[in-house]
Amino acid sequence: KPIPDLPDPTQAIDLRNTRFSNTVFLEHLVFAQVAQFGSATFTQAAWFASATFTQAAWFKSATFTQAAWFDFATFMQDAWFDFATFMQDARFGAATFAQDAEFHSATFDGFAHFPEVKFGEDRDKICVADFRDCQFAKPTNFRDAVFLNRYPIFSGAVLHDKTSFTAEEEHWPNDTEKRSEGDAKAARESCAVIRHSLAKQGLPEHEHFFFRREMQFARQIGSFWQRLPYHLFGIFSEYGYSIKRPLWWLFGLWAFGFAAFWGYLASCCVPKPLVAIEAPMGAAFGLSLSNLFPVFGFGRRFDLNRILEAMPPALQAYAGFQTVAALPLIFFLGLALRQRFRLR
Repeated sequence: KPIPDLPDPTQAIDLRNTRFSNTVFLEHLVFAQVAQFGSATFTQAAWFASATFTQAAWFKSATFTQAAWFDFATFMQDAWFDFATFMQDARFGAATFAQDAEFHSATFDGFAHFPEVKFGEDRDKICVADFRDCQFAKPTNFRDAVFLNRYPIFSGAVLHDKTSFTAEEEHWPNDTEKRSEGDAKAARESCAVIRHSLAKQGLPEHEHFFFRREMQFARQIGSFWQRLPYHLFGIFSEYGYSIKRPLWWLFGLWAFGFAAFWGYLASCCVPKPLVAIEAPMGAAFGLSLSNLFPVFGFGRRFDLNRILEAMPPALQAYAGFQTVAALPLIFFLGLALRQRFRLR
């Protein structure tokens, strides 16, 4: 039954420290003023489904001993659930948090449902979904949740092994390069927490999705020399995910060497040891390929080393550069192939 003598929702509601002994039905209500439920205790189910909070909603340190229903609720200002305790299911399906969603140190003893929730819909403000130090005792569902403004904060949070996230671009912010170093550190840590949870579930594609974002944030932290390896890792291989990038870089190394070697061997100024080469194009093709993959022994088999030794120092230096540069590219290619074909 509805609570007797419930205050007018168009006025400021102060129900802090209130104990609700019956089921609370506040569905479809529009709270036009600040809603204060701090430290309140709901001994029965609490229904706030489809409610609209036009001002701040305070549920800080509230205790929900039975199910809490906030499905389709709209929080137009900050929503505070810090230190709240959900002893049974907590349902926020398809809810909208226009600004900050504060769940810092909240405890979820039952199932936690956040499917299709929109966090940070107010794009004109830096809005965060703060789940720092939260405890999730049972499976948690963030499937199809959309974080429009900032990555959620899971620093120190304990996620259940069966926590689901949607690893798709449109569900996550695309401004990974436009944040302070402090924000980047928090986002990197949160991505690491999510990745660790997904790794336990044997979801390599989802795991690597958050690993790539972890690397994107890592390249914003520290000095130039600390960031440089992460930048190179991303440029040459998309953090070990892309097959195409290392292949194109290898092809570019080979093609430049092929053109340089062929141009020299086909010129009129080659020394006597190279005059006898009847097919300079084929020799340049093989020499450039041999420099990239010396492990296959093409140079020894076709005596390409003799050709290289008679070339100018600049071409010899480039040949050495080809060999050195090819090693990490081949490694990156191997990482991508392993990621793509590993058991799921």
